[in-house]
Amino acid sequence: MTTNRDPALEILDPHEGLRREMALLQSVVDGGREAGVLLWRCAPSIVVPRRLTHKPGYNRACKAMGGRGWPVIVRDTGGDLTPQSPGLINVALAFRQRRAEGGIRDSYLKLCNPLIDCLRGLGIETYCASVEGAFCDGDYNLVVDGRKLAGTAQRWRKLSPATGAADDMFAVLAHAVILVDEDLDTLWRVGNAFYRHCGLEARIDERLHVSLAELVPEADSPLLDSTLQLFRQCLEQQLPDLSKPE
Repeated sequence: MTTNRDPALEILDPHEGLRREMALLQSVVDGGREAGVLLWRCAPSIVVPRRLTHKPGYNRACKAMGGRGWPVIVRDTGGDLTPQSPGLINVALAFRQRRAEGGIRDSYLKLCNPLIDCLRGLGIETYCASVEGAFCDGDYNLVVDGRKLAGTAQRWRKLSPATGAADDMFAVLAHAVILVDEDLDTLWRVGNAFYRHCGLEARIDERLHVSLAELVPEADSPLLDSTLQLFRQCLEQQLPDLSKPE
């Protein structure tokens, strides 16, 4: 029986999870904090970038997937389709970042490096790379032996003038969705079904993904509980450094 009652184990409506992420980012924009971290889990859903809403079959796809218990949620960031479910952990890290050459890479690494170190503690060696054919591919996936374990994204906003920050200082929300303990084949079937209803080719190759449950099949405690606590500890240890002015 699970005794851990970490609030992040609550399964959120996807709208609420995204709202909490934006609230975290806004708190940095307004100067209420200089850095913060949020972990959350999501009810089954398909999160898509706004550009997909312009596809001719989009409304048909939403109706079809909603009828299967997978409502479609639109996000304002770029990227591509991301299926969500309770067996995945969403990690959001908000901080200040100077807009300069290499700033985007640096901001991704502020999230990815602690997660890489954290996973190494579980005996899992990960690295950042693109995996063509994986869901929502990008240069800063967390990858294990060529298979995608986590996807990442980020959003930048100008800091409020009330913070007194320099003009080239922004608030950044860096986000990762980590495949922890889920039937991945179901996620990719759902994602590809959405594409087909939109009149697009199936894009997600199920062979190019791996979950933590596959990598640590003999975990001593419930995997979602233990890894969520571990991710939180690793990221919260970074907050003092992220809060220091550059």
